[in-house]
Amino acid sequence: MKYRRLLSAFFIFLAPVLSHAEYRVFVLKISKRASTGAAAADQGFRLVESTLDPVQYRYFYPVAADEEVTYIDTWRCYGRTGGMTPHCPNPKGQIPSSESPAP
Repeated sequence: MKYRRLLSAFFIFLAPVLSHAEYRVFVLKISKRASTGAAAADQGFRLVESTLDPVQYRYFYPVAADEEVTYIDTWRCYGRTGGMTPHCPNPKGQIPSSESPAP
């Protein structure tokens, strides 16, 4: 019985020390939907880093009805997201800027 309490106390106090927070960052492309008669090429778009996936992003931030939110890239970050800390950098390299999109 004594060992059981000792073991329980050990896990209760050790669990917070061993737990690690993590979150996922998504790169989302927000662009106008091409109409049926228009060319398939995107005229204008913006890239956004967010912790929300494409479906969640549409419900949380205002996106026009004629815009689509597309998933481009994702990676995992370790640590807390509190305090308005910036997202961790992409370990695969830099994301392409809006001015020079990747082919």
